[in-house]
Amino acid sequence: MKKIAIIGFLWIVIFSCSTKTVAPETGSIDIKVTIGPLCPVEPCNITAAEYKSIYESYSFVISNPTSKAVIIEQKITHNGTNGLMKSTNIAVGEYELNIKPENFFTKRGFPKTIKIEKDKTTSLEIDIDTGIR
Repeated sequence: MKKIAIIGFLWIVIFSCSTKTVAPETGSIDIKVTIGPLCPVEPCNITAAEYKSIYESYSFVISNPTSKAVIIEQKITHNGTNGLMKSTNIAVGEYELNIKPENFFTKRGFPKTIKIEKDKTTSLEIDIDTGIR
């Protein structure tokens, strides 16, 4: 009878340990983007819709630096003044941040190494040079 009780107890312990789920540690990223210059001379007569279109033509790609597997690819949104990209629930770790579309001017500052920390927001301010002169 003792053997059956011990085996039953061990079975319960093993089963309860195997079904336990562990939530991954996560953090967030918050990127503020400025794109310019947008005109070769001042005054720059670009409409609000054109500003929005310019900013939203870019996206950020967050990938694993070793495998290059894409973790997140997200378009920049325009808030009327700047571009923004916010993402939450990113697994803690070190990543590579790149921008699309790539061109001569954007390749100068990318890829960037970023670190996501547990329960923290990684904040970045990025200036994108369009090369318009």
